[in-house]
This record gives sequence, structure tokens and C-alpha cells, in this order.
Amino acid sequence: MVEGPTLVEEAFAAGMSFIDQYVREDYDGYEAPGVITHELDSKTFNSVSDTESPRGIMAVCTMPPPDDFSFVASDWLLVLDEVSDPGNLGTLVRSAEAAGASGVVLVGSTVDPWSPKVLRASAGAMFHVRIWSIDSLEDLRDAGVRLLGTTSHETVTDAVSVYEADLSGCIGVVLGNESRGLDPHAPVDSWITIPQQGRSESLNVAMAGTVVAMHVAHVRR
Repeated sequence: MVEGPTLVEEAFAAGMSFIDQYVREDYDGYEAPGVITHELDSKTFNSVSDTESPRGIMAVCTMPPPDDFSFVASDWLLVLDEVSDPGNLGTLVRSAEAAGASGVVLVGSTVDPWSPKVLRASAGAMFHVRIWSIDSLEDLRDAGVRLLGTTSHETVTDAVSVYEADLSGCIGVVLGNESRGLDPHAPVDSWITIPQQGRSESLNVAMAGTVVAMHVAHVRR
């Protein structure tokens, strides 16, 4: 379900396969061309909308199939292990797209990437980034991806600053759950951390992922 004129337009521009779209009776804005359109009265439309202030249009699209799970040396991935908040996932996908990541890999019980809240938080980036869902980090290592686990915890003593880390080759930057972080025993190849000078113990996962993604993009460019 894609809701709001901006997301509907982004989905159409990205070549998403539309099934149909629904507009509120008072709606006067962008509609995806060539798509079957149904008009609903305001009460009905608002009752099925997922937002507090419905924008007047929603569309039903087919979720795209995943791409082949194979990578080359120039690829780098943002890997999200058990991220549970839709807003965080959407923001991380948006950051990955902005930083030019080859894709986003979701591990384990990470939140559904196609939920309406994730789509809104991604600001349409979901339609332009390759997304994979896998069971474990081992699946990525088997595919030849070198995994860099992120940590802010003292339990990982061999973590190096992201600003000094080797970011070459086919890599996956792994971020963990909002409250638990990444398991210190996770099967990663090395650990990285973001040096901090303030009092906070760590950054929000979406903030940390954005900082790392932009640095990886800078180094590899």
C-alpha cells in the first residue's frame, strides 16, 4: 500500500507494478497514469488510510521480487540485523540510497520493509534500492561479503574507528537492534565504532547508520 501523492508518484517513476489506486472524492492532485482508479467517499477513504491526516490518494502495488543474491568487489551493503522500528528502517534505507549503497540486507526478524510506515520514512527511497531478506549473517559471508560489525559497547575490545577502518572491497556494514545493538559474538569479520566526545553512550541506530554510510560513500568515491 503506497499512500500520498509524493510516494505514489515516486513508485510510478520507479516502475513499480500498480494494481489499482484509490482517491478521495475531494482529491485534486497527482494520479498515476494508466492505472485503474476508484473514487471513495471521505469517510470510507479516511477509515482505511494508515495516516492521521490522509492525503487523498493511495495505491496498491505488487512487491518486486528480490534480485539475485550475488555481489562484486565494487558493492557495499547496509546490513540491518533485527532492527524493529519502522521509522528507523525507513530512514536507514533513505540514507543507504543517498550514499549510493548497492543495497540493504535485512537479517532475521527485522521489521517488514514494505509496511506503510517504512515506506513513508524512506521518502520513496524504498523504490530505488535493492532489498534482500535473509536468515543469518552467515548467508552474506557465504556470498563473499566481508562484514563490518558496528558497536559502541566495551564488550568488543578490538573495534577500530570507522575513520581508520579498511572499507575496500565487497563489504557489508552491520547494524543491530535498537536496544540490544549487535551481538558481540555475531559472525562478523571485524568491528568498527564511531568515536564520540559527548556524554551519550551511543547514537540512535538510524543516526549511526547514516554517519557510517556517508563516510563509506566518501572513502569509496
